[in-house]
Amino acid sequence: MELVFHDVICSLTASLDFVGISDIHHGKRVALMAATMAKKLQWDEDTQLNMLYAGMLHDCGISSTEDHAHLVSELEWDDVNLHCELGQRYLVNCPLFSKYALWILHHHTHWNELEILDLPEQDKLAANLIFLVDRVDFLQAECAVVDKNVNNILLNESSIMTKIKTLRGTFFAPVLVDAFLELGQQESFWLSMDYSYIDASVRAYESLSKRKIANFPTLLSIATLFSKVIDAKSPHTKEHSKYVAQLARFLAQKMGFSEEEQQHIELAGMLHDLGKLRVPDYILNKSTVLTQTEYAYIRRHSFDTMQILKTVFPNTKIAEWASHHHENLTGTGYPFHLKGSELDLGSRIMTVADVFQALVQKRPYRDALQLPAIKSIMNKMIINGELDQNVVSVLEQHYEYCYALAQSPESLKIERV
Repeated sequence: MELVFHDVICSLTASLDFVGISDIHHGKRVALMAATMAKKLQWDEDTQLNMLYAGMLHDCGISSTEDHAHLVSELEWDDVNLHCELGQRYLVNCPLFSKYALWILHHHTHWNELEILDLPEQDKLAANLIFLVDRVDFLQAECAVVDKNVNNILLNESSIMTKIKTLRGTFFAPVLVDAFLELGQQESFWLSMDYSYIDASVRAYESLSKRKIANFPTLLSIATLFSKVIDAKSPHTKEHSKYVAQLARFLAQKMGFSEEEQQHIELAGMLHDLGKLRVPDYILNKSTVLTQTEYAYIRRHSFDTMQILKTVFPNTKIAEWASHHHENLTGTGYPFHLKGSELDLGSRIMTVADVFQALVQKRPYRDALQLPAIKSIMNKMIINGELDQNVVSVLEQHYEYCYALAQSPESLKIERV
C-alpha cells in the first residue's frame, strides 16, 4: 500500500491531541516549534522532519485526560517520567518510529542530568529540544488561561522567554535556550501556532516527506502502537482493539475474504476505537447510566475514527469498516444510521467482532460474561435484526475458539489462508 508518510503521522497523531479534549493541538504545536528550532540550529532537513514527527508522538504514553491536564497546568509533577517510559516502550516496538524512542524517554529529563549520560550528543539535544518546546507550550496554555478574555500570545511572549531563560543550563541546554530566545522575538514564530493556522503550518513540511510503500507488518506495527494508546484509556478495555482485530480477521478469513482484505479488516479492528481518545476518562469508567451529555461523547467517537482514518488509508475500506462498528442492520446504530444493504460484509463482521469481544470482557457496569450468556444476547440481537445472522453463524461454528481468541490471541495460532 502506497502511503503519504506525512499524512499518516499527522492524521494518526491528531488522535493523541484529542486526549486534551478542550486543548487539542498540543502535539502539533510542540512538533512545529521543534522543527522550527531544528532549522534555526541548522540541523539538516531530515532531522528537522524527524523533530516534527517526534514532537507529534512525544506524548503517546498519555491516554488519560487526567494525565494530560498536568501538561497544561504544571511545569513539573509527580511521576512525570511514567508517560515518557511508556511512550518509549510503545515506540521501540514500532520500527518506523523506533528512532524516536530514546528522545521520548528523556523528553522530561533536565539538561544538567541528561548531559552527563552516556548517550550520543545529538540524541541528548533532540530529547532536550522536545522538553524545551513542550514546556513553552505549557507556558502558552498557562498564559491563555490567565489572559482568557484576550487570548493573544503576543501579549505574553516576553514573560515566556524570561521564564525559559531562568532555566538555561539546568532544565535546558544553553544552545537550545539561546536559539529559542532569538526565534521568540519573531511574531511569526508564535502566530504560526494559532489555532487557525497550525494545520497549515505543519502541512508546509509535507514537501520534505516522501511517499512510501508500506508492507503489512509495518502498517500493523503502527496500528498496534496506536491501539495500545487507545486501550490504555481505560483499565476496562485492555487490549480490546487487538482482540477485535483478531476476531474480525478470523471471521473474514472464514467468510472468503482475500489476504489483502483480511489485512485491511485487521487494521480496521486495531484502530476502530481511535476516536475514544476524545472521550473523558470518567465516562468510559462510569458504572452507572450515562447522562445525555456523557452519551453524546460516546456517540461521536466512531465518526472521529472515520475522519482520521480516511486520510491515513485512502482508497481502501479500512476507515469505513472501522467507523461502522456501532452501526446495525436496523439503522438504529451510530453515527451514520446505516441499515440493511448499506452495510457491507466487512462492516457487519466488525460489528459482530466488537459486540462479541465486549461481552467477553469485564466492563465497569458488569462482569465478563460466560459463553451461554453471550450466545443468548447475540441471538436476541439477531431476532431484533441488529446483527447479521450469517456472520454470527460462522462465529457459532467456532464459538470455543473465538471465545479464547477474544481473551488471549497469543495463546492460539491464528489461522491464515
